[in-house]
Amino acid sequence: MKEGAEVHAGKNTRFLSTDAEDKRYEHKVNSEERIEKSVNPDTKKYLLLLYTVATSLLSHLGYSNAEIYDAVRGHNYKSLTES
Repeated sequence: MKEGAEVHAGKNTRFLSTDAEDKRYEHKVNSEERIEKSVNPDTKKYLLLLYTVATSLLSHLGYSNAEIYDAVRGHNYKSLTES
């Protein structure tokens, strides 16, 4: 709202995590309107979210977060699809 964006109940907002560990909220995320080419995503935050979702989806098959992390760590995309 400080930047002039219209905000109301039910409106979808899109944002990019830029520094999830920063104490100042204005540095943690950027709204879609404020994303510029020089803004970099917080890849650590997105990887943690990815592992959390994968654990949620695969936990009923007996996989733990640590097992999923170990299986993915160090692999490239092509090798993830191979047996």
